[in-house]
Amino acid sequence: MLRSTTLHKLKSPLLLITFNTIPTWETPRNLIAEETKYSLLLQQCDQTHSLEHGRAIHAKFIKESLVSSMFLHNHLLNMYVKCGDSDECLQLFGEMFKRNVVSWSAVILGCPNESMFLFRSMVREGVRPNGFTFVGVLKACSEDGQAYQVYAWVVRMGFEENVFLTNAFVTALMRGGKLTEAVEVFERCPVRDIVSWNAIITGYLQFSYADIPIFWCKMNREGVKPDNFTFSSVLTGLGALGDIKMSLQVHAQLVKYGHGDEICVGNSLVDIYLKNMDLIAGMKAFDEMPSKDVVSWTQMASGCLQCGEPSKALRIIEEMKMTGVNPNRFTLATAVNACANLASLEEGKKVHSLRIKLGNEVDVCVENALLDMYAKCGCMEGAMGVFRLMRERSVISWTTMIMGFAQNGETREALKIFDRMKLEHAEPNYITFVCVLYACSQGGLEFLNKAWDYFSSMTCDYGIAPGRDHYICMIDLLARAGKLKEAEALIQSMPFQPGVLVWQTLLGACRVYGDLEMGKRAAECALALNKEDPSTYLLLSNMFADSRNWDNVVKLRDLMESTDVKKIPGCSWKEVGAMTE
Repeated sequence: MLRSTTLHKLKSPLLLITFNTIPTWETPRNLIAEETKYSLLLQQCDQTHSLEHGRAIHAKFIKESLVSSMFLHNHLLNMYVKCGDSDECLQLFGEMFKRNVVSWSAVILGCPNESMFLFRSMVREGVRPNGFTFVGVLKACSEDGQAYQVYAWVVRMGFEENVFLTNAFVTALMRGGKLTEAVEVFERCPVRDIVSWNAIITGYLQFSYADIPIFWCKMNREGVKPDNFTFSSVLTGLGALGDIKMSLQVHAQLVKYGHGDEICVGNSLVDIYLKNMDLIAGMKAFDEMPSKDVVSWTQMASGCLQCGEPSKALRIIEEMKMTGVNPNRFTLATAVNACANLASLEEGKKVHSLRIKLGNEVDVCVENALLDMYAKCGCMEGAMGVFRLMRERSVISWTTMIMGFAQNGETREALKIFDRMKLEHAEPNYITFVCVLYACSQGGLEFLNKAWDYFSSMTCDYGIAPGRDHYICMIDLLARAGKLKEAEALIQSMPFQPGVLVWQTLLGACRVYGDLEMGKRAAECALALNKEDPSTYLLLSNMFADSRNWDNVVKLRDLMESTDVKKIPGCSWKEVGAMTE
């Protein structure tokens, strides 16, 4: 439909009528004044992205018989392009009586899906493309073959030294995944500006983090002055590499060049410290930022959470709200996850109320985080309330509910959710079956047969091969039911080498049921895989203690000391007033 509009140059009857009835009193001087007035108004629409005002001006053209002005038509095309209305842009272009290179360039830029077709039509009509035309076409190239074809035209027209076109060509190659070819074009380019360097850095960010430090050094050697985009991109790449040493050097340079106050640079700097788990340095860089946006606050809160400080994460978010910055869905997800880590139902409910205020701005990820939070706080009623109101549910939603009921000792409810999931044709995945089998193991012997059915259906019905996690759940269930021989036989039948946790699961059951011989075998297998895991020593020691074999208890404790194996201390959160520590 779009192509036919362009090919046949459709003209609306209304425009034809107004064109043929232009007032005779309209002099060139009056037309120039009108063109000047309306072009300025359309430029304001461009700047403010005010599509409705632009349409009103378009209607005014028709009313005042200005449709013959190609100058104003081109301004209208540009307005529709800047406001993102490609359909209206193409429709207007098809109704134009006259077109020049500006008209074609505008519509090519504004209609990327039709750009190659429009470009060929332009050439067929004998209109000579200019640099802006080629930039528009190259921006729309979705295949590297197209980019090469267009650039051949660039060379033929004598624009190969136009740095804007070279940058557009490099970017088009990057879109096609042609990093090596893009770098070759960059190296051969006789004229390069900061955009050229940034284009290559962007490519390295997409395809090859490891090349960023070398490219950054090359940039410095050639005396290229970086801009805020350069610093932000380089810091992002160095953060992914974990190169804190060079990051500090880049930090010093960005201060030298006066980019330390810019939000995007500050966010990248904070991010690199947080990725290296340096919360103190990250917080210092964050505090030094003169201005912060929602990304800054959310990133800092997320960093606190990743560094094991969920209380600090909530304090950061509270401070953000006090400064007048509105949270987004990522902020909300971070807050919910912090509450889940603290198992703080009261704080979680506060965050939930904020989610209600955000309304449709929240996506399924936030809803899933809320499910997880209520489950970890032991409030499955709250989780179920969120679950019922969800407009869409992903496999994560169903899996979270199954695991939530299982962790709270409600095996039957967990399996009901799984049955409902199947009825609604939601496809379970690897993790879903881990949670289902875990629920069965929590239920004990009563659910053994169901567990075997689920274990078998994984492969038969869903094509999912059981992994270590599934075997651990089955072994745990057999062990809890006192079927130690069946558990050991299942371990020996595993299609891969059992891990430490498998043998520790069996060892723990041997302690419960007093099977010393099988317990010793399980411990030997676990220690053969990992001699530094304190859990194996403690399980075996406790088993000996239960049977009053104190000599072996002492020997194990001495062995732990001589091999420097130490028990990992536990920790827990408690609420003290308004603080959770």
